Amino acid sequence: MQRFFILAGHFAFASLLTFVLASIVHSQFVLQGLLELGIHISLSDRLAMTVDDIKGLFATLGAIISFSLLLGFLTVYALNKFIHTVEYAHLLYPLAGGVAIWVMLAAMQPIMNITVVASARSQLGILSLGLCGVVGGALFWRLRKVQPH
Repeated sequence: MQRFFILAGHFAFASLLTFVLASIVHSQFVLQGLLELGIHISLSDRLAMTVDDIKGLFATLGAIISFSLLLGFLTVYALNKFIHTVEYAHLLYPLAGGVAIWVMLAAMQPIMNITVVASARSQLGILSLGLCGVVGGALFWRLRKVQPH
């Protein structure tokens, strides 16, 4: 039971990091769009809006990111269980994190008929958000690596 709680803690930490990074990326893309429209945004306003986005998006985007990462990490777990890919875990978990975020963004479009995450309206935004998932996957692998099996 203790191993389960440790695993759940690692997952929660990786999900939280991925969400915070994705929220920051999202905020900066939206604020950049406003700057391009000629709207002046001070550094203090930029920071305040970023913090507000982290707080405001946590319940929705945070939950969706966590669910997406869960599916991605379970896929890596299944691969390891059935075809013994553990020696590639350092690559597979970050890859699963990035793919999970990209699939999440792609799935939102047809389901809701809009790109809900405004920062995902450009290729650079999609790439940036996917990289947040890569970082979360790398953190999850790293946390799991130091655990005795």
